[in-house]
Amino acid sequence: MAESLHSCPKCMHVFGLSGVDLPPPTPTVVPADLLETNDPPLESQIPILRDFLSNRRPLMTALDAQIAVLQAPLDTLLQRKAEMVLEIGAHKGALSLLRRMPTEILGHIFRLTLPPHQRYAIESAPWTISAVCARWREIVISQPCFWTSIRYKEAKRSIPNGLKYETQLRRSGELPLNIEFHLNDEEALLLYYELILEMVCKHAGRWETASFRGPGILFDQLQRLIQEQLGHLRKLSIEVEHTDENHPVDIFHDAPLLQTVYVNREMWVFPVVMVLPWSQLSRYGGSNTWEGHRNALLGASNLVECSLEIQSPPITTQSPIVLPRLLRLSLSNSQFLGYLETPALLELYCDYDTVPILSFLRQQACRLRKLVLWDCSSPDDPANLTRIVEAVPTITSLSQLFPLPLGFARDFSSRPTMAPALEYFSSFPTSEEVEEHFLQAIEQRWLHHRLKSVKVYNTDSLTIRDRLELLRTQGMECVVFKGPRPYPQEDIPGEFRISTIDFD
Repeated sequence: MAESLHSCPKCMHVFGLSGVDLPPPTPTVVPADLLETNDPPLESQIPILRDFLSNRRPLMTALDAQIAVLQAPLDTLLQRKAEMVLEIGAHKGALSLLRRMPTEILGHIFRLTLPPHQRYAIESAPWTISAVCARWREIVISQPCFWTSIRYKEAKRSIPNGLKYETQLRRSGELPLNIEFHLNDEEALLLYYELILEMVCKHAGRWETASFRGPGILFDQLQRLIQEQLGHLRKLSIEVEHTDENHPVDIFHDAPLLQTVYVNREMWVFPVVMVLPWSQLSRYGGSNTWEGHRNALLGASNLVECSLEIQSPPITTQSPIVLPRLLRLSLSNSQFLGYLETPALLELYCDYDTVPILSFLRQQACRLRKLVLWDCSSPDDPANLTRIVEAVPTITSLSQLFPLPLGFARDFSSRPTMAPALEYFSSFPTSEEVEEHFLQAIEQRWLHHRLKSVKVYNTDSLTIRDRLELLRTQGMECVVFKGPRPYPQEDIPGEFRISTIDFD
């Protein structure tokens, strides 16, 4: 094609093409049925088919020629468009409010990606943020607070990147550290990960929180590697497969600021005896024999919160332990209530064993606000739950995570003065009669503007749903769970859950 091409700047029509106005092709006279099937053509149709093909081939050649001539300017236009998109994007990005945001505000936003806000991810926040752009990298690297959370959790064997952790420790400056070292493989600890543990322990004097999980040998490694006072340590969590009950773990006794300790709350089958600065602790939770717990509690008079997984029966000849400041208590076995004096107690979480609970509540001078009871291990007089609730008129939150006794349901609906301060009730009705008494009690207490919230477990009852929905429209908080059993996370905070209790 030798013609010169010209295009209209407005409509982009191209002039100068030969054969632009090609004559319209004549329609085929071959029946559509033949073209749309696999039937053989008739002898008289064969010449018609051949004639159609011979007429169409020159038209196809002419169209290809036109397309080839138009393709070059089209490619040029597409290339210009792509370049313009990049230019517009760059200029638009330059106007982004994020670019004009002060460094101080960006730094504050970045801190929200750090623990405890950060969810578990493949890469920790400071590494990902510093890889976005030069400005973000400068902000993150220049502020040591972004590098103080050292998290090491290996799900499979791999050679650890020691340089990465060395860099992070260096960038953290002299700030207190938050350490998480979780590894369950003893052989891997010795072969691959001892280097990381040794690196972290060199900075033990800067630990503010520390969480360790691993095989029993982890205690031996920590004993060998920690060579200085834990002067900043405030919170300690240990989950270790320790089996030597005759040798107390004496690693964390020299920690003058330590106040919170949790020991084997998940690995509860491994009771651990630890030497700790018990007199200064305010929060403690762990698994041990009763004797082990008793020896610890005798020196822990400043506890405010306590959760005990107890693996032995009580010794009846012992005198009670006085915990004058204890506000929240969780026990795997309520029989041990008889060996505690807690005059300031506000919250109690335990299994439903009426004799020790009733005795404890009647003898204590505490003004209990929250009571959470789970499964009763043996048949019980239904009236005992009524006696328990009546023993604590100050209670504002009651969670009963086992089938609601009919006797209590009747008392609850017929005695409006029972639990006069109750604002939240979580229950587990199991029959139509129990449901009716339960609903009457809820509606009555809502009418008198005391009860504010109710949760019902394990029910498909339309009656409960409809009547609670009516209360919800009036402003009451109502939640209904369909599951087969109660969900402890709805009523029991994580630090007070007992591992041996099965709620599934």
